[in-house]
Amino acid sequence: MTARQQAIFTLDELAAYLKVGKRTLYRLASHGEIPAFKVGGTWRFRQSEIDRWINDQIQAGRKKEVIRTDEQPKSADHSVSSGRAVRRRRQTE
Repeated sequence: MTARQQAIFTLDELAAYLKVGKRTLYRLASHGEIPAFKVGGTWRFRQSEIDRWINDQIQAGRKKEVIRTDEQPKSADHSVSSGRAVRRRRQTE
């Protein structure tokens, strides 16, 4: 294994690496949405797993874009959605 594969981040270090808040990372880790493990009650993150997770997120985003482009294009003459219309009516009453 290379040194990079063995790198372990703390919550603070990963927050800086990903440029996100510590609360966001804590939430993702506690819900199992990001690869993490605990050592003595504190979260740790293996850089190789985080990099793989990032690539998976990118791929998932690309798949969603393909699905969106395959959907029927919205025409310009669509009316306002019923949710918006209801909110507008309530404001005027």
